[in-house]
Amino acid sequence: MRRLVIFDCDGVLVDSERLVVGLEAEEITALGWTLSPADVIERFVGRSEAHMVAEIARHVPGGAPDGWHDRLRERTHRLFRERLVPVEGVVDAVATVGERHATCVASSGGHDRLRLVLGLTGLYDTFAGRIHSAQDVARGKPAPDLFLHAAAAEGFAPSGCVVVEDSVPGVLGAVDAGMRVLGYGSGLTPGATLADAGAEVFTGMRDLPRLIGA
Repeated sequence: MRRLVIFDCDGVLVDSERLVVGLEAEEITALGWTLSPADVIERFVGRSEAHMVAEIARHVPGGAPDGWHDRLRERTHRLFRERLVPVEGVVDAVATVGERHATCVASSGGHDRLRLVLGLTGLYDTFAGRIHSAQDVARGKPAPDLFLHAAAAEGFAPSGCVVVEDSVPGVLGAVDAGMRVLGYGSGLTPGATLADAGAEVFTGMRDLPRLIGA
């Protein structure tokens, strides 16, 4: 049976989260809200930039100053250009899955960021025209909206979709959308935590085609 395989981007397709959590912790702490990289993982991994902005406004009097978000974005993009790579094994896994199933991306990242990171890692052309962002819906992960939007745009019912995620918000959103969820347990969120949220956990991208049935 041909299915739609919906890939998260950060931490599933591109190994970006390991690069940015320390940077984000540093920049947010400088605002006066002390966060460790572990705090950033718990609070922000899998969530949209709008969620981070709202949380900073709640915890930092007056919110972030003018130019702060632009500076963080510039530092992040510079780091990506220097060090970003695909998640190990994912390029071959995506190619194999795509021989039998439809594929797309559904990410909390904005479209500009997605174009950058997928372009830097050679994955943009693989998904061009099938890239869905939290910017496209009213509510980002952990709400199901983004996954339901992606499924509808690609012409699939939720029951015909498999989601590949690495964060608790993503897993919860996909489960709430009525989709099967495979949780990549070799990222920043422990596999047991993903399993508790409702994912079937795997630890190597080489196993993905077999799990999906490709």
